[in-house]
Amino acid sequence: MKTTIKALIFSFLLAIISFDCNAENILPLTWNISFKSNSCFTTRTAKQHSSINTLFSWERQGYFAGDGDCELSNIFGVSNLKSQYVLHVRMACDVNSIVINGDTIAKDIRNRFGENKDTIESFVIARNVLHKGNNKISINCSSLGYTGGVSNTMIALRPVNGDNIESIKISMPIKNHVFINENKKITIHYHTNQKAFLRLNVENDFHKSIIDSLIVLNRRDSVKIINLNQLCASPGFYQITALLHGKGYCGDAQWMAVKPEQIKCRNTVKDDFDNYWTMAKSELASISPQYRIHKVDSLCMKSKRDVYIVEMQSLGNITIRGYYFVPRTSGKHPAVLQVPGYGWGFENIDGMLSDNTDRIELALCVRGHGISADVFNPGFGLPGVWGYKLYDKDSVSYRGIYMDCVRAVDFLCSREEVDHHKIAVKGGSQGGGLTLATAALCSDRIAACAYFDPFPCDMRHQIKIRTTCETELKNDLAYYGNPCTFDDVMKIQDYIDTRSFASKIKCPVLFTVALFDDDCPAHVGFAAYNLITSKKRYYVYPYDGHIQGFTHDKYIMKWLDVTLSNCATHL
Repeated sequence: MKTTIKALIFSFLLAIISFDCNAENILPLTWNISFKSNSCFTTRTAKQHSSINTLFSWERQGYFAGDGDCELSNIFGVSNLKSQYVLHVRMACDVNSIVINGDTIAKDIRNRFGENKDTIESFVIARNVLHKGNNKISINCSSLGYTGGVSNTMIALRPVNGDNIESIKISMPIKNHVFINENKKITIHYHTNQKAFLRLNVENDFHKSIIDSLIVLNRRDSVKIINLNQLCASPGFYQITALLHGKGYCGDAQWMAVKPEQIKCRNTVKDDFDNYWTMAKSELASISPQYRIHKVDSLCMKSKRDVYIVEMQSLGNITIRGYYFVPRTSGKHPAVLQVPGYGWGFENIDGMLSDNTDRIELALCVRGHGISADVFNPGFGLPGVWGYKLYDKDSVSYRGIYMDCVRAVDFLCSREEVDHHKIAVKGGSQGGGLTLATAALCSDRIAACAYFDPFPCDMRHQIKIRTTCETELKNDLAYYGNPCTFDDVMKIQDYIDTRSFASKIKCPVLFTVALFDDDCPAHVGFAAYNLITSKKRYYVYPYDGHIQGFTHDKYIMKWLDVTLSNCATHL
């Protein structure tokens, strides 16, 4: 009976909480972060003891899951002990415990990565826990979650029935946040019932601070115009953070792009790059493809197209496989080669099964991925596909993976049902890199290509923007006993850098880009895009991160269908 009463009281409190969740948050958005071990930080600029902002992902701030257990802590003030306070939590990591002033508030909160942002856990704070004046909160975390750029973290302590609602929002006059010749003025919209302070921070994507200033806000106003014309004049990408401290704390973060098509990189193509890939293609040509195809009746029953598993021999005589979707209509059809993201083996093909367009699709599982991971399978940890024999340019995974894509084009060109003048390739992330490589290596056979934030691409800049990448490469090198220097590793990365393929692409190109993507940053995608000389276009998603990029498929496929339909039909 007592348990039931407690449950009813708790439910009643949560109802009140949800009604008043806009009351001021008394927890700062900047937290101290401290890791139990410093072993992971010897390979990069991140620190064992530092600070983070909950508006940004772990990765953007130099941390990721491999860094181990950590503690987030904060000091906050309480002026009114008469109010009932509630802690609201949503975090992209496992939370072992939350402690306020030595009292454990919650335990074992699971990782909320990938869940709806409305999924928030709330905890009523007992009145004897908080003290007037300064208080300390500690959150003991493990398994920092991958985010792809969009922070899913929210930690707020709010009074029930709070009467002070504070807010702040950054807006830009350009819908996609891309400034070409426009006046670079942003607007800070805010609401506060008292004098407040705005902490404005602007930094470029290479973590260089452009602005870090404290601005006094008058409660009688509601907007602040910030002129960035001079400070953000250089082509590039800029992270803008606005933190409001009035009675409580709130903030907003946005990215903007300035003349991205004028971004120029000093990184050069290796002198023997063309010869390296000519030799790889020659080696592939010496291997009989031995195409094998069998119909999968169970999948055909779920699809509006016939579905097959295709097998073929690729570089090193390794068998690679893919899912092949063929319309049930006669004649020749346009075909799209779908290439996979890192670690993705087309485990979910529901979208392709339900597609009823008059289009052939080949979802290729390159070596190490999906149904092609039986012989070659270094996994995606240590050393992983990316780190596999990274010290040897002739054994590095992507030499074979790019040839897998070339072999898939060979297969499509061997099929009577395929219109050989209407073959396209598409992919995102690693698939974006594979798309660039395939469109270049098969430039005379690819009629269109579409890519989303690519990898591996512009790698010498990638490791400076997403600093955790340098740690990954150094960990992979250590796995093999450090047989060469890190500089040697980067020279080998130059061979597989898909930016170096861009100028060789001849077909129309679509590039979709997410400004919050810190996995494959916008800079590296444009570094390739700006070298493409064929007909091209890009589309920017200003609020998306890496994960959201894979929702662009509808737009991409529509563009591919239209582009292929304008190609001459093969007779």
